[in-house]
Amino acid sequence: MLTLKLKNKSKLFSILILLLIIINFNILISQVLSKRTENVSGFSTQDKVYPNESVKYVFFNNIIFDISTDSFIDLDIRYDSNIENRQIYFLINNSNPILLNISSKVSMQNFGMPGMPQEPKKGETQFQYRYNCILRIQTNTTIESLTIYGIKRSIYGLNPNSEYSLALYESSQDSWELIDTIEELNETSSEYTLAGSVSDLQTDTDYFITFYEVANIFDNWFLMIILIVGAIGIGSIAILISKKDYFQYLKTRTIPIEKGAHRLTLEDVLENENRNKIIDLILTEPGIHFNELLRKTEIAAGNLVWHLDILETYKVVGKKRIGNFIAYFPYYQKNPISNLDLRLSKSKLTLGILEMIEKEPGLWNSVITKHFKVDHKTIQYHINKLKDLNLIRFRSEGRKKKIFPNLESDYFNKKDK
Repeated sequence: MLTLKLKNKSKLFSILILLLIIINFNILISQVLSKRTENVSGFSTQDKVYPNESVKYVFFNNIIFDISTDSFIDLDIRYDSNIENRQIYFLINNSNPILLNISSKVSMQNFGMPGMPQEPKKGETQFQYRYNCILRIQTNTTIESLTIYGIKRSIYGLNPNSEYSLALYESSQDSWELIDTIEELNETSSEYTLAGSVSDLQTDTDYFITFYEVANIFDNWFLMIILIVGAIGIGSIAILISKKDYFQYLKTRTIPIEKGAHRLTLEDVLENENRNKIIDLILTEPGIHFNELLRKTEIAAGNLVWHLDILETYKVVGKKRIGNFIAYFPYYQKNPISNLDLRLSKSKLTLGILEMIEKEPGLWNSVITKHFKVDHKTIQYHINKLKDLNLIRFRSEGRKKKIFPNLESDYFNKKDK
C-alpha cells in the first residue's frame, strides 16, 4: 500500500512539473536570445545549436523540426525519405554540452530491431500507432530534461478530434511506455498542442519517441470513411465485407476495364499472394494510407506501387487524395467530393475553405481566418455560401462553432451528369 501511494505521489509530482514547464513555455521562448530557420535541401543536416538559441529546420516533404536549448548541442538529425508532413518541437534543458543524434523511421522494423516492443497499455484503454514517424535519440551525455511538443493538426498526422499520448521506448524494455501528455490550447493560433516531458536520458542508450492514438471503437475518421463510401452508392458492399463475398461481387459485376499494358485475367489479379495482402488490408481498413500499407504488408515500395496499379486498373481498389495522403478503398465508381459544383469552382477561396474543412473536420472560423490570412468577415461570407449550398454542417462545442463537411447532402450524392 505504501509503495502504491509513493508511486501515485511520484506521478502527480511529474505531472505538476510538466504543467509548470508548459505554463512557462512562452516565457522561456521569449527569453531565447536568437532564433533562426534553416531550409534543408534533403532529409538530413548537421548543425551546432548554441545556448539560448532556437532553430527551426525545414526538410523536404514538409517535415519541420524545432529545437530550443539552454546548452550547446552538436546536432545530427536524419529523416527517412518515406516520412512526410510531420512537425515536432524539442525543448532541452541541460547543464553540459550535448552531442545529439536524432534519426527517424516509419516503423520500428526499419530500425532493424531484433524483436518488436509491445504496444503501450493503460488499463482497458487501447492505443494504435498511426503516426508513421518514430524518432530515435542518441546522446553522449545525460540529458536532464527533454520536453516534446506536437501541433495537433491533421496535416502533421495528429487529428484534432482524436486523443493522443506520447510514448517512449528504450532497448532494455519490453514495451512502449506512455509519457504523461497534456493537451493545451494556444490562444494565439487557436490550435491545440500536445506536450510531454522525459528526464535523465542516459548516454549509450537508444531512446525512441512517437505519438500513439487512443483507439476509439467509433473513430471519427472511420465514420467519415463510411459516409464517403456510403454516399458513393456501393450499397451492396458492406465496409467490412468478407474477401470471398467481395471477390464474388468483382467477378459478377458488369463494368468496362481498360487493361492498358497489363495482360492478366481477373483471376490472375486476385490469386497473387501480395495483392491478396493488400486487398485484405483495404477491406478491413478502408481509407488506409500508402505508408500504412507499406508498413503492414512489408512489400518493397516499388513492388507495392506496381501491385496497387494493377488493382486500380482492374478496378479492384479505388483511391482518393485526403489532405496530403492517398487513401485506398474497395473500388467505387464515383468520388463525390471531387465533383465540385460550377458555382463553387468559380471561387477559389470558397473551394479552398471547403477543401480545408474536408481535410480537417471540426475547424472553426478563427482557425480558417488565420490560415488564409483574410478578414474574418470575408471568411464568414464564404462559410455562409457553403452553408447555403448544403455542403457543411455545424456543431457547437463550448464557445466554438465547429464546421464539418455535410457528406450526406444531396450535393455529394448526386450522379455524374
